[in-house]
Amino acid sequence: MHLKSIEIENYKCFWKPQVAMLAHGFNLFVGANNSGKTSMLQALDLELGMNSPHRSSKNLLEYGANPADTSRFAIKLDTDLHEWQRIMRTIVIPFPVTTDVKPSAPPVAKVIDRLLSQPLIGITLESIEGSEAGVIESCLGQSPRFRRSTSDLLSLSLYKKDNSLMGQIGIANVGNNLQGLREQFRKYIYRFSAHRRPAGRCNPSSETNGVIQLDREATNLPYCINHLQSNDAHGHHILCKWVNRVFPDVKWIQAPPLGGGFELKCLPLPPDARREDLALPLADMGTGIGNVIAILYVVLTSRYPQVIAIDEPNSFLHPRALRELLQILSTEGKQHQFILTAHSADVLTAVNPSLITLFDFDGASTTIKQVNGKDITSLRTDLAELGIRMTDLHGRDRVLWVEGQTEEIVMPELLRAFCPEISAGTAVLRVEHTGTFEKKGVDPTEVVKLYKRLTESSALVPPMVAILLDGEAREPLECSRLETTTNGLLRFLEHPMLESYLLIPEAITEVLSEFGEQISIEQVKDTLNKTIKTHSSAPTLNGARVLGEIFSELSEARHEFKKTRDTPRIVSWLLSNRPNDLLELGNFLRNIFGLTPLLMR
Repeated sequence: MHLKSIEIENYKCFWKPQVAMLAHGFNLFVGANNSGKTSMLQALDLELGMNSPHRSSKNLLEYGANPADTSRFAIKLDTDLHEWQRIMRTIVIPFPVTTDVKPSAPPVAKVIDRLLSQPLIGITLESIEGSEAGVIESCLGQSPRFRRSTSDLLSLSLYKKDNSLMGQIGIANVGNNLQGLREQFRKYIYRFSAHRRPAGRCNPSSETNGVIQLDREATNLPYCINHLQSNDAHGHHILCKWVNRVFPDVKWIQAPPLGGGFELKCLPLPPDARREDLALPLADMGTGIGNVIAILYVVLTSRYPQVIAIDEPNSFLHPRALRELLQILSTEGKQHQFILTAHSADVLTAVNPSLITLFDFDGASTTIKQVNGKDITSLRTDLAELGIRMTDLHGRDRVLWVEGQTEEIVMPELLRAFCPEISAGTAVLRVEHTGTFEKKGVDPTEVVKLYKRLTESSALVPPMVAILLDGEAREPLECSRLETTTNGLLRFLEHPMLESYLLIPEAITEVLSEFGEQISIEQVKDTLNKTIKTHSSAPTLNGARVLGEIFSELSEARHEFKKTRDTPRIVSWLLSNRPNDLLELGNFLRNIFGLTPLLMR
């Protein structure tokens, strides 16, 4: 299941309808306090009867006036025929009102074959103060909007028999299925409230075919942990390892029986120390630990994709703990869809967001604006209004200084891909005046010492790993000497510059196509080879200049190569489609951080 959008109208700070589109991966809701982020998430509960009409000078023009009395919510989700069939034994798909299918002569087999070949199904679930409605869209078309009280509609009813999909076309009361749809799909949505405190004790929970599901309020968390430890020792070990990454002082978690129930405890020593007497009950610990255990339990044990919404994780987690949690979610929870609300730079820099939704409260009502997560640069102005700095150092473990703005944008993504062990705690900042290293009479080692003292000036500033520069302007022997005399604090790329790693025809073709240029890969290869040959007499290959000439020639000067815009696009495409082409650069970065090299993926 994948959520496509949330729509909210006339609820708390929302007046006019506002629609937040959602994508796979991480979706960030960013806004100031009281701007409506939590209210938007409440729509995910699929609860009937939520009603808190908007009140402001915009809709109450006179003293004593009454607002419209109904709040409205709608969520759209994508599923497919097989998933829907697994969730509900019998499914009913209404036909569009314009369908020419007649109940008297139903071509059931052909309709089922068509659905099996195009199984994607969209479902809209709507709630208006206790009343619910729905729309179902499939390859057969979009159904009319129907309610619980809707009269019978021409529909296709499907069910399994002897491992075969059977069905019949006829008049069905589709409204009767609305409650079932809502109740079944809400089982795949977890909303972790900033104020929720998972239970430290509980009684045994019911099982379905041996499967334990964490309830929406995490009241059965101790029993879930006990069941995991008893039935999946390896899974329990993985969970403890994850929890320890987020909370280094917690070495193990367990939930032994207690008085007919179970109590969740955290151990400060590993289990081989056999010091269960030092275990602390969850009830005596902070809210953050229980929420993190619950979140990681869902990620670990869910056999099918879930929607996991985490409200203000920075409110119950230290910045370092938050970054580690998000790093685990991004690497171990790729099948799931995440929604995070935040007003902290830590969330924005710890993951690659798919969509960012900005909530703007103007003093009366909230409107939203959405930006594709790939275009972080365009968010800087909006984020600054919220008091967010993308390069916030607070709580970081280390800092890597880089050549310029392009490297400052690209390096965090490269570290997440090739150095996940340290990426969450590493800040990447550009050196303000790289020309200082080239000035006559200036000793680069003294400049390195200056930056080193900068990172040692305060406990809030993390230690420096290195200053990473292009090697284009220096001879290899000089680069090697400087690296040695600075004890590795000054490092040079093995190729002349970052763009020299990116001369990959497939990636260049893809980026040009994003500008609307219809260029074949053969054209790019020929132009790339020709351009490189013209630069063969130069001491070093200037990758940025090569890309600039390729862009200009192939687009007939319609598009120029811009480092801060196009280098990140090329890197992102390569990481998603051809990561091995960047493995040399990845292992160079791992060497800087003292990590073992990676093999081909």
